[in-house]
Amino acid sequence: MEHKINNLLDTLSGIDGVLGVALIDNTIKEIVHSKNINDRFGFLSTGMSDIIRANIKFSKLSAQQKTMEDILITYSDDIFLLKQVPEAAKYFIFIRIARDANIALTRLRLNEKFSNLSVQ
Repeated sequence: MEHKINNLLDTLSGIDGVLGVALIDNTIKEIVHSKNINDRFGFLSTGMSDIIRANIKFSKLSAQQKTMEDILITYSDDIFLLKQVPEAAKYFIFIRIARDANIALTRLRLNEKFSNLSVQ
């Protein structure tokens, strides 16, 4: 499994505009593996896990039973993209993207590469 995780993070971190990626375990709210993520982002895993949990809860409670694709958070200097790992609901990917990156193109590339990868 560790090899698949490293391949996933290597693939995602190689996309233009991606500054760093991390695999976060939503059950323990901790970064399991990361690429180009420094210590200052470690504390974010708790907050990002709470955001994911709130959206999953909303999806379950919604009358339309919506499925979450991803969550995009925009800050003044960078963008965070949170994406649940298919077939492994306890994990999600945290992706830090440059503010000046073409977010539509970056997201398209992420979805293309992400759809073929799994951590299980």
